[in-house]
Amino acid sequence: MFADRAKIKIRSGKGGDGHVSFRREKYVANGGPDGGDGGRGGDLIFEVDSGLNTLNEFRHIRNYFAGDGQPGGKKRCHGADGEDKIVKVPAGTIIREAETGQIITDMSYDNKREVVLQGGRGGKGNQHYATPTMQVPKYAQPGKPGIELEVQLELKVIADVGLVGFPNAGKSTFLSRVTNAQPKIANYPFTTLNPNLGVVDLDGADGFVIADIPGLIEGASEGVGLGHEFLRHIERTRVLIHMVDAASTEGRDPLEDIKTIQKELEAYNPQIAARPQVIAANKIDCFSGGGQSPYTEQGETVLAAIKEEFEPKGMRVFPISAVSGQGVKELLYYTKQLLAEAEEDKIIFEKEYMVQMPDFSNEPFTVTKSDEEDGLYIVEGPRIERMLGYTNLDSEKGFEFFQKFLKTNGILEQLEELGIEEGDTVKMYGWQFDYYK
Repeated sequence: MFADRAKIKIRSGKGGDGHVSFRREKYVANGGPDGGDGGRGGDLIFEVDSGLNTLNEFRHIRNYFAGDGQPGGKKRCHGADGEDKIVKVPAGTIIREAETGQIITDMSYDNKREVVLQGGRGGKGNQHYATPTMQVPKYAQPGKPGIELEVQLELKVIADVGLVGFPNAGKSTFLSRVTNAQPKIANYPFTTLNPNLGVVDLDGADGFVIADIPGLIEGASEGVGLGHEFLRHIERTRVLIHMVDAASTEGRDPLEDIKTIQKELEAYNPQIAARPQVIAANKIDCFSGGGQSPYTEQGETVLAAIKEEFEPKGMRVFPISAVSGQGVKELLYYTKQLLAEAEEDKIIFEKEYMVQMPDFSNEPFTVTKSDEEDGLYIVEGPRIERMLGYTNLDSEKGFEFFQKFLKTNGILEQLEELGIEEGDTVKMYGWQFDYYK
């Protein structure tokens, strides 16, 4: 069973708690604080595995959690960091936030590895909180919680060329002839239930990747049959080959087949329908004629009708036989020419969802001026502690967020009301900052 969608739950690791302890050694009276820091929680990482081409694994395993950081210990011992959790996915996998459907990241092309959820920061031990006036701090910082999300994985096959057409148009036979792919071939509808990828090698030219998209039917764009499941796989392709049963071996009109497929593409995504396209009029071996003409009179009439209808619209028609190989080489080189002329921009789905910190805007905090040390201001409380736990102050973006947090939460305003001046110190748990406007 091929799977190209899956819903899973992911979580980064919690940071380990800081430790409260004091030196206890012979001949050392009143030893100072020596509580160690907690370890960092593990990150939740997505990584592309070139050996995967489905999301089948996620049908059985739904929870992916990184390891928690270990608490700090005595004698300034640092807790062990939590183990990162690496979730391996096939190339072309899009990760969406399940509730909103917004894209978190697109694991395609150069994006082989991405940290989606960062682990919680480990808490600081009481060794960090000693001051001249507080020499025996009995407080240590708790570790920060990890972040949990439910996400939707969606596979969109990466290929240069998409091969589309009705069931039994001969796509699987064509793919097995021109690539090293080995799709199952049989004479019944929906033989192919998963997109098959193959690499086309051309003499004197670079090859390209082609995807055999399972047979589309009328109403596919509305989800009839497995329409939506299959149509998403042509979203990255730059050129489309319409494979049509020109000999009508299934009793269908080849012109109407092409029109139907084109209609479904336009209904699903007009941008896809506007991409360069070529028509492969397959099964012309059924029209083998005698004498000077290579085709029977019926064959000539059918091919002329297809060309008259679609070539004025920019869709070149190539009579081919996927079984004998007739006309296939010409089709492939023309397809390569269309690829060379098409835009080379890689089709990457932009991020829409930024992993947000939990809302702690209603949690309290206090801003006070120290009675024991001139020029020192103390900001503390649950809101401050949690903000620091989710913010990497060592990074430029993290520090920008920190400054914005101080302003939007009214902390800067309260500091100014208390009379803070440039060069004064602001202390937030284990962090100290000099104040400058």
